[in-house]
Amino acid sequence: MKKFPLSVLALIFLTNLLCLQSAKGIDSSSNLTVSIAGLKSHKGKICFSLFDSNKGFPGDKKKALEAKCVKIKDASVPFSLGSVKAGSYAVAMFHDVNDDGTLNRNVLGIPTEGFGFSGNPRVITGPPKFNESAVIVAGRNTNIDIQFQYFLGH
Repeated sequence: MKKFPLSVLALIFLTNLLCLQSAKGIDSSSNLTVSIAGLKSHKGKICFSLFDSNKGFPGDKKKALEAKCVKIKDASVPFSLGSVKAGSYAVAMFHDVNDDGTLNRNVLGIPTEGFGFSGNPRVITGPPKFNESAVIVAGRNTNIDIQFQYFLGH
């Protein structure tokens, strides 16, 4: 096996160091796009909340960086959540079939409308924690695939 001359290794190291230094001046925002799969119908709206920490995740829209509902016909798949800084984020979504702005539940608290989370964690006994749904957003474009789940109803 050939050994690299020390001068070649030093050149590689310096090139990498210069690239890292120049990257610091680059805008570190990313366009965050979500693709949705598994919708049972095209009625109603898709409501989402974007979080950058566990505070309020997944249900407190007031603590979300962004929360809104869009008509399904306007939420072309995939659709953009906008530009965010590089970091760790989690998205919570639900299919608001009856257009009332809330994730409807039965008397036992089980959702009767579809829902989904970034990272597509398995949901059995309750909503996931932030770290189970968190995804790293970096680079110019970040795409997240969310698979909707339906326990009951629509």
